[in-house]
Amino acid sequence: MENTSKKKKTWKIIANVVFWLVLVTIVIYSTVTLFSEKDNNMTSLLGISALTVQSDSMEPTFDEGDLIFVKTKFEIQDLVDRFENDDKVVITFRVVRTTEQGTIVYYNTHTVKNITEVGGLYWFYTQGDNAAADSSPVLGSEIIGVWTGRSWTGWGTFLDNTIDFLKSSTGFLLFIVLPCLAFLVYEIIRFTKIYSQYQLQKHQGDHLKLQEEAIAIARIQLEKEMAEKAKQEPKADDKKDKDKS
Repeated sequence: MENTSKKKKTWKIIANVVFWLVLVTIVIYSTVTLFSEKDNNMTSLLGISALTVQSDSMEPTFDEGDLIFVKTKFEIQDLVDRFENDDKVVITFRVVRTTEQGTIVYYNTHTVKNITEVGGLYWFYTQGDNAAADSSPVLGSEIIGVWTGRSWTGWGTFLDNTIDFLKSSTGFLLFIVLPCLAFLVYEIIRFTKIYSQYQLQKHQGDHLKLQEEAIAIARIQLEKEMAEKAKQEPKADDKKDKDKS
């Protein structure tokens, strides 16, 4: 009996763990698919923008495959002031290239090497720490973001692959359809078990009720017979007295 109770408790714990795993999986999938935006090599999740480094042009600041974080809300004048104070300013900007295969658009993140002002507009000249200077300057209004100085080694490729997989039909099947199906099957089994126990208890209760009713009827019948017998005894005594006289 004790072993059976322990087994039931163990299975209950396992079921609860599976339930929470399914729930967490669905929440993660929903968060990634609903609140993440992927534009080329830039990924935005809940207002945080991150880029996957596509080349080694910025070594050793960060390497290919790293995940770098950029701030998309900034003031151009702040960048100019930082540069004039000899701070390292690394900006992200959009690059458009025309090839035989068509137009390629991607984001590049390079160090600012010079800033010029023409007609009230600032132009940023950039260069990779491990590459030649970029062919054309970047207009201040075309800057997408500013590197925060944070990077995660090797996480860029992993994040891109994970998000692409989660948004694919296979990811939807594995992380939404199958967990929901497993949860549905679990609930059906659980409901069937509870219903079976309810029916068993109801049958036992009905059987017990029938026994009690049968006992009550038998008791009433017995009491009735005893009452009839008690009435008949005085009559029998009176008859005997008459016969004697």
